[in-house]
Amino acid sequence: MSDPFLGPIVGATLLTNNIKFASESYQASMGYTLVRDDLVSQALCDLWHTPNLLNNPMHILAAANGHAWLRIVEDSNCGSAIPLKTQGWMALEVNVADVDLIRNEIDCDVFKIIGEPAYLQISDAIKAMQVIGPCNEVSYVTQVDKAVPPFHLPMTQSRTGSLFIPVLCTQNRDTSLAFYEALNQHSGLKFETKVTVLNNAWGKDIEHQYPVATLQLAGDCLFEIDQVPDAQPNIVNSGSLPSGIAMITCVVEDIEAAAKQLNTTVSHTNDHYYPGQKVILTQGPSGELLELVEQSNK
Repeated sequence: MSDPFLGPIVGATLLTNNIKFASESYQASMGYTLVRDDLVSQALCDLWHTPNLLNNPMHILAAANGHAWLRIVEDSNCGSAIPLKTQGWMALEVNVADVDLIRNEIDCDVFKIIGEPAYLQISDAIKAMQVIGPCNEVSYVTQVDKAVPPFHLPMTQSRTGSLFIPVLCTQNRDTSLAFYEALNQHSGLKFETKVTVLNNAWGKDIEHQYPVATLQLAGDCLFEIDQVPDAQPNIVNSGSLPSGIAMITCVVEDIEAAAKQLNTTVSHTNDHYYPGQKVILTQGPSGELLELVEQSNK
């Protein structure tokens, strides 16, 4: 079988009304480093269709492993994200060396713990905790101890590592999975599993199971799709990006083919965040924004 058409994940973009607080929180609690303090350019506004973000502050942060994947954009007028209750990108699963160390050292007033470190139901090799961060984004802080077949997952020796699973909230798992299977040119896996943070957020029985799907991407990354029937549309902001986890950026093997499939056009960029100069923006079935970018050696 050929390799997946999508992957690896480049990173995630958060929208906040207070970039100083959000950026400093990641630096202080998670060991991130500010690598670029910038303003949103006209080119990015054109790509994102966000005229109200022109010249707004934007930070690029690198995790402790050196991967500069976290992009934070300020919109002082944006609404507050509602954790685990809206469609679109619901959570970021981030690799760490020692989840218990993170638990003991983070500022719990900023990163509010909604799930203490515990091994997952699906594997005793994955230990994770769940937090709500400074932009009301949910993060799954995850330690992978060993291989977890059939999945290809990363391991790290750094305090914090890369984003390897963006988690999507949808009202219809099958519709969302079909969209991403078509883009990835690979089939995913469908199953039901307990998602404790969702059960707590929605007042469900602790053993309640959700329809879930996973789709393997290149670069030891995955998309996870969680079906939450009562989830409402994501929080949109006029002329701006969605609140909280605004978008995910992912490498695509053939950007021209992806643009044709999505019936959209390719934009060109010299922005340092992207690994290549060609990028497209698309919207998934649950209103989520996805940037696809070529891989290059620039």
